Amino acid sequence: RPETEQNLEDVSFYSAKFEIEESLPEVFHNAEPETEQNLEDVYFYSAKLEIEERLPEVYHNAEPKTEQSPLEAIGRQMVQKCGGLPLAITVLGGILCEKLTSSEWKRVSEDVDLYLKRGDEKVKQVLDLSYDALPYYLKPCFLYLGCFPEDQEIDTERLYLLWMAEGLISSEEKGRKETLRDVAERYLNELASRCMVQVRKHEYCSSAYNTFKSCRLHDLIRDLCLSKGKEKGFLKLIDQTNYAPIHVASRLAIHCDGAARVDNNYFNKGEETNLRSFLFLCKGWRRRSLVIGSKGSAIDFNKLKRLRILALENGEFILSSEVGNLIHLRYLSLYKSCVEELPLSVFNLPYLQTLDLRTTMQIKVPNVICKMKRLKHLLLKGIQVVGEYGDQLILDGLEESLETLRDESHPSCVRFADIPKLTNLVNLKIEVGSNVELSIIAQRMSCRNTQLRESHLSISNCDFNPERGSNYTNLRKMLMSPSLATLKLNNSTCISLPRYQQWMCANLIDFSLYEGGTIEGDSLMRILGKFPLLKRLSLSQLKFTKAEIRCLATSFPQLKFLNLHCLSNLERWVVDKGAMPNLSRLQISLCERLEMIPHGLRYITSLQELNSVFMPKEFNDRLRVVNGEPREDYRKVCHVPSITLYDDSRMKVVRAPHSFYTECNNDDSNREQDEPRRSEQYERERRVSPPVAESPKM
Repeated sequence: RPETEQNLEDVSFYSAKFEIEESLPEVFHNAEPETEQNLEDVYFYSAKLEIEERLPEVYHNAEPKTEQSPLEAIGRQMVQKCGGLPLAITVLGGILCEKLTSSEWKRVSEDVDLYLKRGDEKVKQVLDLSYDALPYYLKPCFLYLGCFPEDQEIDTERLYLLWMAEGLISSEEKGRKETLRDVAERYLNELASRCMVQVRKHEYCSSAYNTFKSCRLHDLIRDLCLSKGKEKGFLKLIDQTNYAPIHVASRLAIHCDGAARVDNNYFNKGEETNLRSFLFLCKGWRRRSLVIGSKGSAIDFNKLKRLRILALENGEFILSSEVGNLIHLRYLSLYKSCVEELPLSVFNLPYLQTLDLRTTMQIKVPNVICKMKRLKHLLLKGIQVVGEYGDQLILDGLEESLETLRDESHPSCVRFADIPKLTNLVNLKIEVGSNVELSIIAQRMSCRNTQLRESHLSISNCDFNPERGSNYTNLRKMLMSPSLATLKLNNSTCISLPRYQQWMCANLIDFSLYEGGTIEGDSLMRILGKFPLLKRLSLSQLKFTKAEIRCLATSFPQLKFLNLHCLSNLERWVVDKGAMPNLSRLQISLCERLEMIPHGLRYITSLQELNSVFMPKEFNDRLRVVNGEPREDYRKVCHVPSITLYDDSRMKVVRAPHSFYTECNNDDSNREQDEPRRSEQYERERRVSPPVAESPKM
């Protein structure tokens, strides 16, 4: 039996390790797979589930139970670095079994990727097996992930559109009422369940239609992806360290930053004719405009007759009119690029499915998009419509094809009269700037036979006075639509939400109210609190009829983020026990009359972050611990892991045993006396509070 605390901790860790290792062979033996496919699946899922299920039990049974050992803490960090990949964890365990001290473990942790690659023979063999075990329809989807830069968070919506344009998503896989996009999301979910890709869900704005926000590849998996892509001629990647010819690859991805020298000799032109995809993904590259498409330029469209995907992103480009010769093009993206003008010849692209014009500067767009009869996904931001048909983009003619319309322009650049005609529209994001536009959108959303599944609306400059009738009725229609996912009301007068009724805002996850004049606060909070899926709420620059608002018990059942900004006459905020049970982040700023934090916050155990930004000094003082003594409101929030107090631009850190503060204060001389005593455990787990993050965008 160990006699020291250190030995007790080591016993706990190694008991867990050995018990897991001994149980895994039994799991594989009992599975009795009948095929090679089953055997490979058993390896992945059994290892993952066994580790997850057995680890807590082993540590619980290890006696005597002590605080988390240093080795256990380091080990868990390394498991996280492995991205949950059982194969990487297996190799890491083989390395660590010969390391007996915490210093050796820390050394491994600091360079865990290098250590994993030293054992690459074992990793490579099993990773090859994991790729071979993929179903035939997932293999090209997996290989396509190699197009993106290392460690990049890949936006899932862009990935789905690329997969669809490449023809990697089979229409035969569609179920009833499913779209190809649904099938693409299902493919990604299957890759994630096989530990081949790491997915990230929307923290505040996930919905049934849009589960994942982004994905990324573990370094070892990305190496596998690139090697398999090169071996099969699927993909050629060119970056700062690799300027080799593309050989026979059918897809070319170029990654470069501001230091890259890109010119006409950047790659071998004689081997371009087989390209199906060309992705030029820059990172802060703004040295000069690169001519794309004409003879003698970096890439000649006349030699790319089979091109299906053209992505020119995060750079400065001049797009040649020869783009109209790419008759097989399915996907054209100028995302976050600087391009002055979209050539008129784009209307010659008969098979174009996706057009992404979300550029960083205003781009001139000819009013001919309505002639692209197969266009399914149109993404816009800050475009200038040019041509003889006026300054609004005509969509008449896309009735049977367009499924996605996302216009992030301020104000919107599309002709609203065409929107009700888009009978196959599934996803809509648009800014409404007048009463007429509001009426059109309300009509579209309330149509019974609509295919619309997600609506993201920003409404400005509308009068919602119930006594004036029409706009108030239109607001009710939109709130009753099951497609409404996010709603922002900005600079609109006489806002009074309709009385709550069943199915109102059934799928609303994000609501923002800005500059709404004078509002009855209790009524507003009572109605909003009944929305069943609301996860993010922002109230800004409002004036309430009374100086108090109240969150009733059981209200806001799914709310995770709450932002209260510049509520000029708010003096008291009451939170009943049971309200906001899932709140994880609270931000209060410039509410100058608010006296104190509500007492009910002490019951919200899910709260992880509290930010008090530019609040009165008296308000922040009530949350502090001074000379080891907690002030009046400290007990209400002592369970919150991260509290950030901003009095002005200078910042100091004050830590407490159960939580810590990041404070902004002019007086640095009192730092030492304001700091409470720290326990030895806290010193080992010392952390730094993150700065206040920007509010999630709609």
